[in-house]
Amino acid sequence: MEDEFLKMLKGQNCDVLEVSEFKTPATEYPEKKVGKAEIERKNYRKGIYFMDGVKGYDFFFVKKPIPVTSLKISGKQWMVDDPLHYEGMKLLAINSKGNVLVGGLGLGLVIHELAKNPDVKRIDVAEINPDVIELIKPLIPDKKVRIMNKNVFSEDFLKEDYDTVILDLWMKAKEEESKKIGLEMLGAYSFFKHNFPKANVFIWGIREKAINPAVFKEKLCKAYDLLREAIG
Repeated sequence: MEDEFLKMLKGQNCDVLEVSEFKTPATEYPEKKVGKAEIERKNYRKGIYFMDGVKGYDFFFVKKPIPVTSLKISGKQWMVDDPLHYEGMKLLAINSKGNVLVGGLGLGLVIHELAKNPDVKRIDVAEINPDVIELIKPLIPDKKVRIMNKNVFSEDFLKEDYDTVILDLWMKAKEEESKKIGLEMLGAYSFFKHNFPKANVFIWGIREKAINPAVFKEKLCKAYDLLREAIG
């Protein structure tokens, strides 16, 4: 059934990333809980999943089950390392340079990739949840990295000089909340561009290449919108 659906999507000019094997730095994380923060692992079953234009794809197709690691806070899933998010974080890191400010630690995926980038000199991470820091900090590179239990909008960071700002602060919203969150994202973009006019400011969750260079395809195929509408 999934294979027929895949053929149908490709026949409607949808771009589909086919995934048969999958691994990220978080695949080796131990399942563990600290306070309200928890690392959990599950499998994505064979099937079609949304790719949101990242790397130019509308969807990704899992050919056989793959392991996916998630960060949960107070029982709610906050971040996953599936192909959408891992490929996205890699592309954000590739497009970064100099001194980098990251808002939101999450699973630390972007930190792993930033640490590999020779054009990145220093990585400052702002994370407001101390449980997330205690859980994730031992699992990520410490080279070039400073993790601080602070709000990324703190004046302390405005005293620094950053060449890149990466914000991954917002969960996927319900339709009625998406407009409000979109305005918050644009407000955050304006805030950091005002304070660091020469810096690249990247926001995960916006489908515009100038603000989210992980997105190669801003206008997605018709089947994508129909499926999003059907799922709600």
